[in-house]
Amino acid sequence: MAVVSSLLKFRSGQAQPVKFTIPIDRFVGLRSNVAVRTMTGAFALRVAITIANLALVTLAARMLSRHDFGTYSMLFSAAGLLSVIATFGQQIFITRSWSEFSAANDEATLKGAMTFTALASLIGVALIGLPFFVWFAAEHDIALALAATLYLVCYSLLLTSSHFARGAIGVWVGDGLTYLPVALCPMLYIVVSYALGAPIEMYRIFLSMAAMASITMLIQMALLRRRVRAQFPGIGRSSSRFDLRTWMARSTKLWISGALEAANQYADVVIIGYLMSPTVAGAYFVTTRIANAFAMATGAVYIFSTRHFPNLYYNRQYRQLDSLLDSVALITLAIVIGGLMVVLGGGHWILMAFNADYVPYYGALALLTIGTAAVAAAGPSGSILMLTGHEGSYLAIVGGTVLMRAVGFFILIPMFGITGAVAATTVSFVTLALLLRGAAKSMTGIDGSVLRLMTRLRRGRTPLRAE
Repeated sequence: MAVVSSLLKFRSGQAQPVKFTIPIDRFVGLRSNVAVRTMTGAFALRVAITIANLALVTLAARMLSRHDFGTYSMLFSAAGLLSVIATFGQQIFITRSWSEFSAANDEATLKGAMTFTALASLIGVALIGLPFFVWFAAEHDIALALAATLYLVCYSLLLTSSHFARGAIGVWVGDGLTYLPVALCPMLYIVVSYALGAPIEMYRIFLSMAAMASITMLIQMALLRRRVRAQFPGIGRSSSRFDLRTWMARSTKLWISGALEAANQYADVVIIGYLMSPTVAGAYFVTTRIANAFAMATGAVYIFSTRHFPNLYYNRQYRQLDSLLDSVALITLAIVIGGLMVVLGGGHWILMAFNADYVPYYGALALLTIGTAAVAAAGPSGSILMLTGHEGSYLAIVGGTVLMRAVGFFILIPMFGITGAVAATTVSFVTLALLLRGAAKSMTGIDGSVLRLMTRLRRGRTPLRAE
């Protein structure tokens, strides 16, 4: 009846014309919002990184035999996991230290923290890299073992420098100079080798990634040196102040948390290869790469949160922080919905693009996609815990879900194969998302998930506010 009444009023000339300027003004407001512009840039970067990584996996899957690609997947995952472990927690530590000590204008402590990070990173790659080489060289080709170890070492150092650069300079230096070149260089090697008819050697793939990681790390270090000296001109002459007890305790928690988080991303491929075969591990690796397209959302959120959250939090700019997190939640929700539609609707064709042999794994891909979508929907909840001094809670949550996942692997894989592995992964991911969101909200009062939008709507507030 209300609709009919409105139509009658319109015909009689009593209705007011529709004001199209309202949605236009809102759209312009979104475009002028700092958070939207920042998140859009971070998302565009993550799209480029994801495309580059998927292209590298596609080329490797098509150019290598299924067994060799499975071996590559296992070795790549093992090196990726150990490279994170070798950082000794300095990725988040140096990012937090930069924001905390810069806000306090504490030049001496900042210099001490940078020295601490440099020494810890070098010790980490030595303690992790050497045993890895000895272990892998015992059963494989020396050239491949050396190339993989070099990649592990260089990439680990690059991870720390990229996090520092992200906080001190920006995401395009911190992430654009990290992930894109390391993926593009081996792609170029594979394409050129194929065009020339030369054999594609696995050790050369890892060697190209190691070389590019070392080059980009040196570039970032040079830019960081200039940035630090610009803000603290006298830092080279100042003394260093250390708080080793606090820093070691903090780094230990961040180290274990980072290692468990990396295990969520890499360890499953290695375990499946051990329990089943490299060929099956390669198939699982492909499904995880596709499902992890949601890493575009989580990665963009992670880049954004570690870049801006510490500065706003430690400078007590809570109103701006609240507005930015609203923007993050809205963009993340859009990405999650769009990603589910693309992966679930076109999964068969996506798998065929990698290799026709992987099409039967569509069911596993669909189930795994639900888990990765849940993690994306949790937003920067994990970063909020780590960057606000709740590393212990984050460690307990990640550790518990990793243990849940590992137990599920050893119970379900012998019974159901790759379907059991995917089921264990999905359950652990959903549990992880729920626990992170709950912990961040209860301990800091900050809800970083997409569910914060429902709270805004219930309170009658617009989820996104243009500042």
